[in-house]
Amino acid sequence: MRPLLGGLLLFILLFLSADIMLKNDHIGLTPTHLSQTLFGNEEEYIEPVTEHFLLELMHSDIFFMMMTLLTLSTVYARLCQNKRLRPININITMITALLSTLFLPLAYYLSPLFITPYIISFYIWHIMAIAMAIASLYYLFIPQRSDV
Repeated sequence: MRPLLGGLLLFILLFLSADIMLKNDHIGLTPTHLSQTLFGNEEEYIEPVTEHFLLELMHSDIFFMMMTLLTLSTVYARLCQNKRLRPININITMITALLSTLFLPLAYYLSPLFITPYIISFYIWHIMAIAMAIASLYYLFIPQRSDV
């Protein structure tokens, strides 16, 4: 099981890294770039994204987020030695991932004020998930001291 879980965790790390790069390229992960993507910029001839694009992006994000975080949380909960830190990390990651899926359409439909909270929650859940995957790899492959 150790090689399978190790491979899964490595692929999750690759996915999370690629997701950050892809989002930065497609919609932008700075307030200025994301604002131009969502609302356009007449001076630079940038068209705003369509509602169809936004809904398709959200649809794929929710699916991949769910698969990644549920799998990662299961492995992390099983391997993490710190019983107090385990639920805190999992809950922060899940809540900020949920918030990122809420803030993007709120920014598009209601107010640009939700752009910065979207970016912050996006980075928090990605960083937390990467940290959980690295910690899981550590607990998986580094022999732990047993207190007898």
